Amino acid sequence: MVTADKLVKAEDGGAGAKAPDREKEKPVKKDGTRETCQDCGGSTGEAAAYDPEYARTQTDARYMDEIHEMAVKGQSIIAAMGTQMPMPGWDDILFLGAQLNPMPLDEHAPVKTETIIGKHAAKPMVLDHPVYISHMSFGALSRETKTALSRGSAMARTAMCSGEGGILPEEKAAAYKYIFEYVPNQYSVTDENLREADAIEIKIGQGTKPGMGGHLPGGKVTPEIAAIRNKPLGQDVISPSRFPGIDTKEDLKALVDRLRLVSGGRPIGIKIAAGRIEKDLEFCVYAGPDFITIDGRGGATGASPKIIRDSTSVPTIYALYRARKYLDQAGCGAQLVITGGLRVSSDFAKALAMGADAVAIASAALMAAACQQYRICGTGMCPVGVATQDEKLRSRFKEDAAAQRVANFLRVSLEEIKTFARITGHDNIHDMDADDLCTVSREISEFTNIRHA
Repeated sequence: MVTADKLVKAEDGGAGAKAPDREKEKPVKKDGTRETCQDCGGSTGEAAAYDPEYARTQTDARYMDEIHEMAVKGQSIIAAMGTQMPMPGWDDILFLGAQLNPMPLDEHAPVKTETIIGKHAAKPMVLDHPVYISHMSFGALSRETKTALSRGSAMARTAMCSGEGGILPEEKAAAYKYIFEYVPNQYSVTDENLREADAIEIKIGQGTKPGMGGHLPGGKVTPEIAAIRNKPLGQDVISPSRFPGIDTKEDLKALVDRLRLVSGGRPIGIKIAAGRIEKDLEFCVYAGPDFITIDGRGGATGASPKIIRDSTSVPTIYALYRARKYLDQAGCGAQLVITGGLRVSSDFAKALAMGADAVAIASAALMAAACQQYRICGTGMCPVGVATQDEKLRSRFKEDAAAQRVANFLRVSLEEIKTFARITGHDNIHDMDADDLCTVSREISEFTNIRHA
């Protein structure tokens, strides 16, 4: 009998093909194994499934797995986490260590790290750290994960974001500073909640699915989450792709002004996906927010159409450069927050040097807590209890330990950012600039203000 394995070896000249990275994105079954090409859709017993005797599980044929899955299931592929497609990387940017002109600071010299969001707001948000935890909803994440992230961020004296699913009371209570996400569905929007937040961010879009609303799979919509969101139990929750009533820049300004008034002068932010950056920033600047967040290509999500995630948004490095340039030329005093694929202290420090006032992280914080990058967030089957509402799986998540790990990661990252400041001759992390950087990438050198090495 000719088996799929023999076919692979015969066609590859005796050597099996290397499994593509997209293998990691196939669903995990309840027994812990991943669906292979021959049984994509087979778990539902569909007659359209391919004959397993001849189906290949290892191939470098471009998009064959995706085509097979769509052909069998008759629907778009929903994927988690960030794209695995190639893009410009932070590792191609390097720091220029100071020697004589300028000279570095002593390794124990004090370095200022205070980060202010809303410098001109009536009630600015002051952090000890330039990196904070980005928006991830209760629903996409478990209660325990959200609370651990908040506790860890508080230990590091930085901010925690609500995500678009509304306010989780335990998370808010644990936070040092709390940024509430204002979304079209207006979850948890009350005058009291707006006044109690430390900052409010209007979500226009996100980098992994620009032009689309959030997507919470029905398997994660428990009675509690259904109640918070006022949605039917067990049904997918799809958020609107845009705000009703915001059709002009004047409409956006009216919303910013209203939130500022109702909140008593809290910093008001606007978050956009990195697309038509300058045109979108024209609207943002007119609206007069206290901070603007740019979400670049490379960021992640709990559930998104794979084809959209892999085919949209400007890479974060270019988006940051263009946004900083536009805001400076416009004379805009809003703080610029960058997010989308930044992982470690060197990424954070480079972003600060490129002009970001702060960095928001999501995947890196989840990894610090417990995430093992199974890339199955949307299935609700996260085996470490991070991206699930299943009680048995959630019991595996150790909240106290996770909170401490998040705090440790943030603290170490801050010390390393301070080291980058010292070696470039600065006593304030916000004084680093593009003159402290070089790149080994001709592309990055050509399309940013970072010189080639």
